[in-house]
Amino acid sequence: MTQNNQNQNTTTLQTEGRQVNKQKYFHLYHEGKALTSAFKKQTTAFKKSITEGFDFRLGTLIKQIKEVEGVSTLSNKIRKKYNIDAIDRRRTSEAEWLIDNSQSVSDFVKKSKFKGTNINSLQNAMRKASNEDAEQSAKADKTPKKDAKASETVSKETDKIDSKESKVSDVGQSTTKVENFGKFDAKKLLSADDIALEMLVQADTNKVPHKELINALIEQIKLLSTEEVA
Repeated sequence: MTQNNQNQNTTTLQTEGRQVNKQKYFHLYHEGKALTSAFKKQTTAFKKSITEGFDFRLGTLIKQIKEVEGVSTLSNKIRKKYNIDAIDRRRTSEAEWLIDNSQSVSDFVKKSKFKGTNINSLQNAMRKASNEDAEQSAKADKTPKKDAKASETVSKETDKIDSKESKVSDVGQSTTKVENFGKFDAKKLLSADDIALEMLVQADTNKVPHKELINALIEQIKLLSTEEVA
């Protein structure tokens, strides 16, 4: 405090090349002293809630010191100057995080009724809630996409069938109904296209994938070929 004594008759004091308001300095100094004392004694005097307890006061103090000193990080010299060098850096870092995220923390505490005073526990709770929200959102987004994809597939298959039926009708081919599949008119032979179309329609009616139908047809042809050879 030698430098302070040399500036007793002034309203400011020199600190690392920067003029600091003396009244502001002493206010921050005594706040740092009070917080350090509480930290050393592990007292619960400041533990009212996460948004107004020890860490909130510590984070606020750090922000004010950085503003007064014009720095982005606190050196050991500055930490000693404001009497907070005994508080470990992990704790000061958590306290500063609390201030930087004060709005989101306040909203979360109100919404979740969080009652703890430990910042690490708060961060874990917020992270868990965020992950759960993300999972719910992903599920909500996934369901419509799946339904839309299924609808699109059905629509494409329907368009294919309609197109084939229209083509058959235009050339005067048979319009044999699905329920009469296999009961062909003996007076009029069906072409290969007619038979293929009937098979596709029947497969769609019975929910048989086209690929599975083709594989089954190939197997039947193989069996007939084998029987003929035999």
